[in-house]
Amino acid sequence: MNETVTAAPPRRGRPPARHHGIVPLNKARGVTSFQAVREVRRILGERRVGHAGTLDPAATGLLPICVGQATRLVDYLHQQPKRYHCVLRLGERSTTMDLEGEVSRSGDASAVDAAAVREALARFVGDIEQVPPMHSAVRHDGRHLYELAREGLDVERQPRPVTILEARLLELRPGEVAEAEVDVLCGKGTYMRVLASDVGDALGTGGLLAWLERTAYGPMTVADSITVEQLEAMDDPARALRPLDLAVTFLPRLDLGPAQALQVQRGQSVWVPRLPDPRPRGACRAHSAHGDLLAVGELQGNLYRPTKVMAGF
Repeated sequence: MNETVTAAPPRRGRPPARHHGIVPLNKARGVTSFQAVREVRRILGERRVGHAGTLDPAATGLLPICVGQATRLVDYLHQQPKRYHCVLRLGERSTTMDLEGEVSRSGDASAVDAAAVREALARFVGDIEQVPPMHSAVRHDGRHLYELAREGLDVERQPRPVTILEARLLELRPGEVAEAEVDVLCGKGTYMRVLASDVGDALGTGGLLAWLERTAYGPMTVADSITVEQLEAMDDPARALRPLDLAVTFLPRLDLGPAQALQVQRGQSVWVPRLPDPRPRGACRAHSAHGDLLAVGELQGNLYRPTKVMAGF
């Protein structure tokens, strides 16, 4: 669900991007993440566009679309937590762990109560391992797993470490096939389909993911997002772009003077005599006196070494 797809870098002779920033897109059901990128590319008239974290076609919600220089910051977006609003269906299984596959009854969930669901969810909070589903964009021997699944193949997949920070039960609708409405805050690479299946197994009923919306991604929320239709209707769609530093707000900030800013823009290391309190270490973002994001880099003592410089625009 969090596989990155970005547009190819500008080719020689291709005009530079005119727009730079992040569109907090509210993806509609039935639209692939790549289709969403293509629509934003068309509306803005830009080639250098990509997304940060795949949402399955059946899922809705927040899909950050990076434009221009923002495509260089996708890796930092991935480091930020994501929040999902899910409906887990207990008492059914699916070949794809959601409603897109072949669904079958797997147990009677009549005896499952809210306390049991909360206890099962708690088992998966923290640093855990998940086996990627066959219907996913993870690669195996150079091919996507979903391509192999379409050919009827099922290959061995190694468990991957993921982190679930919160998993709260919002509502339980009981029955032989019960539905648990859940709010999940997690790190990168976490599959809600796998969580639904694992929770169902923990309850002894089996489970699948019946509905999914991504409601937050780092500092962005779905309440502040925009649909493709709303973006296209704007007189100036570029006004929907959020600042580049939205991708790196979790990093400590350094504000540089004009001379230091010029050096950093040239890719040179600078001495920073005054550091914010508490004193930052490691990865930091550097800003100009006007507040513009200049670079992301490493702070060693008082020496700041830029590793990813934002081109002037």
